[in-house]
Amino acid sequence: MMSRATAGAVVYRRDEGIDAIDEYSRQLVRAIRRLGVEVSYFPDGMRELFGSRAQPSWVLLEYNPFRYGRWGFAPRLLLDVWRLRRGRIRVAVMVHEAWLDISDWRTGLMGGWQRIQLQALVRQVDAVMTSTEAIARMLGPAAIHLPVASNITPADVAPEVARARLGIERRTVVSLFGRSHPSRALEYAEAAIAAIAEAQGADTLTVLNVGADAPAVRTPDGVEVVDCGPQPSVEVSLRLRASDLVLLPFSDGVSTRRSTLMAALAHRRPVLGLRGKNTDRILIDAPDALALTPVGDVDAFARAAARLTQAPQLMQSIGEEGARLYERRFDWPVTAARLASVLERLDSGRSGLG
Repeated sequence: MMSRATAGAVVYRRDEGIDAIDEYSRQLVRAIRRLGVEVSYFPDGMRELFGSRAQPSWVLLEYNPFRYGRWGFAPRLLLDVWRLRRGRIRVAVMVHEAWLDISDWRTGLMGGWQRIQLQALVRQVDAVMTSTEAIARMLGPAAIHLPVASNITPADVAPEVARARLGIERRTVVSLFGRSHPSRALEYAEAAIAAIAEAQGADTLTVLNVGADAPAVRTPDGVEVVDCGPQPSVEVSLRLRASDLVLLPFSDGVSTRRSTLMAALAHRRPVLGLRGKNTDRILIDAPDALALTPVGDVDAFARAAARLTQAPQLMQSIGEEGARLYERRFDWPVTAARLASVLERLDSGRSGLG
């Protein structure tokens, strides 16, 4: 038997280009190491782990079905987990994406096998964690809710300094943040921008469209739109710092799996989002930490945006409360400590979450 090269391993199969779960995994490994836990990261999947000299006592699998197989069909992953368990290695899984929502026969086929696949995986492993309460409910009472944290470290600059560096002083700055995704309800953001422009004048408004492949946004004539494109995290942080208001409308509601939400909260920026089927109770129960309007009411979202940008003290208060919520419930030290308690149970031979 080879000597033990690592106490634990985090495994993922990253995508090319920007991959939020890959960045999350790297940040997580650093946070766990700061607690004194020995852990290695394998971003190229189980094959990389099995091909290494590592002999971990536990493995944390970062799960998104589409990263382990075409169309999310990944029976090999089940065999790999069985192989780990057969070698007396305990396995925990963090479910970032569970399965595809079913809307037609194609998504029914893919979503169907993804449901069977995930349930089979859950039955094999020793501990299950999920990034949202909604997924935890679907997976059963043993699943623990573990929100994601921010992948963007806040730059140490004041908002007015950030705006000065970007050359957008004496204007209202609204940001949209995130990649192109079917759940981005862009019509809400466009209605909000139009309402703000009508309330205070289009020529006083700057929109920062932050994200590597952020979709184009339609705005009234006179509104300045800056499409930021791919940028290093320090530049993304500068633009978040410069924002008076961050618009995060998602068709399923803002939730604790959204690293964009966590980045905005960590940057002390007020967030206006949607309350939907996947919005976590922890967010609903914090009305002072972010502003939410219901999915399905575009006008309510637009009115809230116009009202907030006319109330700078209220926006500052929401930003500060949001930061306090983030530091108390979502920040990396909190996330790492909660995860370490699960891994400690696995390493000591006690399965489950207890």
